[in-house]
Amino acid sequence: MDKNQSSTIYTGDIVAEQIDPNKEYTTENQEIIFSEEQHAIWADLFDGIHKPYLLEHLCSEYNQGLELLQLDPDHIPTVKYLNERITPRSGWRIERTVVRYTLADDWYKKFANRTFLITDYLRTRDQMEFTPEPDMFHDIFGHLPFLTQKFYAEIEDKFAPAYMKATREEREIIKRLAWYSTEFGLVTQENRFKVFGAGIISGRKELTRTIMEFYRLGRDNVIDYTQDVYEQLYQHFLANKKNLHRIIDGVNSVHQKGQMSSADQGWNVVLSLYKNLGIKQEGIFGGEVIIAPFDIDMISRIPKTVYAFNPMLFVCESLAKMDELLESYLGPIAARN
Repeated sequence: MDKNQSSTIYTGDIVAEQIDPNKEYTTENQEIIFSEEQHAIWADLFDGIHKPYLLEHLCSEYNQGLELLQLDPDHIPTVKYLNERITPRSGWRIERTVVRYTLADDWYKKFANRTFLITDYLRTRDQMEFTPEPDMFHDIFGHLPFLTQKFYAEIEDKFAPAYMKATREEREIIKRLAWYSTEFGLVTQENRFKVFGAGIISGRKELTRTIMEFYRLGRDNVIDYTQDVYEQLYQHFLANKKNLHRIIDGVNSVHQKGQMSSADQGWNVVLSLYKNLGIKQEGIFGGEVIIAPFDIDMISRIPKTVYAFNPMLFVCESLAKMDELLESYLGPIAARN
């Protein structure tokens, strides 16, 4: 975000931060002494999500990784602690950065070296339910349990080689594929929708809104959970593809004007959009988010990552299928000479 803009306007643009290179962390200088209040914020964030009735909606791989990582619920972990539990298992290492929004080119250069960046920024008390930019709680609690496992490392390994060889247009698609998989992706497991993306997992408002949509789909008879849930969702997707395109186009138009600068404001904008487009708020359009199958062509229509509000989430029928779909787009690009 442009630091000269109002702190309440998010258009999805990322402008390079003017960071004094002398303030950036070095390989040797990675640790921070956190204040009691920062540890207290971490503890409250952790406790707000680490609930059985929320964790049961997260994919099994996340819960397995959380057990392996053994995060202290009351204290922010050191980089040394994280690397001791991640590097031997997946080959990735963690580094701290002063940058809050890392530009994609810099991010993928680190990814190419199997380095995952965590920011030194922690959200404030007034952002406990929702933060418009990734902080260290998101980075650590949302992503790092997955990085204890090779399957996730292998998914992350796909992005940088393709990004480095991609055209400018392809790079935009690659960023969106990463956003709607590892950040805001869903999967089906045991014939239920489960949360996979770290952006949903680490934000209580995002997580509870998504879980409520799972229940609404059953309550409103959109999905029969005694039958194949993914197949039903796919049929709804085919029947409503035209309106999904119209909503994507409309959301991007208003978002780029800064009209979706918070989760609540964003939802009100989407409601108005439905009305203006003549789309009834029912069926797959009846909740606060739309769940659609993970479709590369559909995701490619989204011109810009929606940072402040995600009106649409994409679900894969399995993590193996997600890996296959990502490989189908990223693999040929990475293989170029």
